[in-house]
Parts: sequence; structure tokens; C-alpha cells
Amino acid sequence: MNIPNNVSLALGALVAAVVVILLAGGTAARRKVADLRARGLYPPAGQATDADVRRLLQGGEKIMAIRCYREIHQVGLKEAKDAVELLEANGS
Repeated sequence: MNIPNNVSLALGALVAAVVVILLAGGTAARRKVADLRARGLYPPAGQATDADVRRLLQGGEKIMAIRCYREIHQVGLKEAKDAVELLEANGS
């Protein structure tokens, strides 16, 4: 199967753009964690507790609370999201 050069170049550019976007997203998340750690709001790696999840949630950092919950309990995104939303509903 012969793919014309212009199509091949366009596909290459598209793949490169997707890779850059994905890498930038991961970098932004790491920066967010680093910023929260510097402010004392996100625990050091491997030292998170459920109290940290509640503190993040109370500070308006729901996504980071879900991330922290996942680290602690080694669960998937849906299970962590449901658990954090239950904490949120119960006022914790």
C-alpha cells in the first residue's frame, strides 16, 4: 500500500502533536502536585493518609483528592472518585 507523501507528513505531524499534548498534560499535573507539596497541602510520595484526602477536598482540590485517594488505596479512577464524592457528600 502506497501512502502519498503529503498524507504521510500530515499523519506524522498529527502524531507529533498528540504526543506533545499528552506530555504537556502530564507535566501540568506534576507541576500541580509540586506546587501543592511546596505549600504543604499534598503529602510526600508514599506518605498520604485519608486525612490528606479530606484536607484536599476541604481546600477545593477535588481532583487532587481523588488522585491522593488512588495513591493510598491503589484503586481505579471510578472507585476513587465515588469514594471522594461520598466523603464530600458527608461533609468530610
